[in-house]
Amino acid sequence: MMWRIAEGGWLYIVADPKRAGRSLVALSVPDLDAACAEIAQRGVHVDSMETVSDAARKANFVDPDGNLIAIIEVAQQDR
Repeated sequence: MMWRIAEGGWLYIVADPKRAGRSLVALSVPDLDAACAEIAQRGVHVDSMETVSDAARKANFVDPDGNLIAIIEVAQQDR
């Protein structure tokens, strides 16, 4: 589930026992494809990409210390 809790701030909760006790750092970007291309140029391998319903697209990678990091592009919503 995803909730917008502030301008530019989201709370994303996953019900997955395999992830218990682990956290995820997620950074919001306006253009996921451009962000992934930029980090690839810096030698970072994106492990997976996924679409979260119609709310967002997400790319995951692991930093050198083993922390899971996600880059998220939130879908534009009509107002």
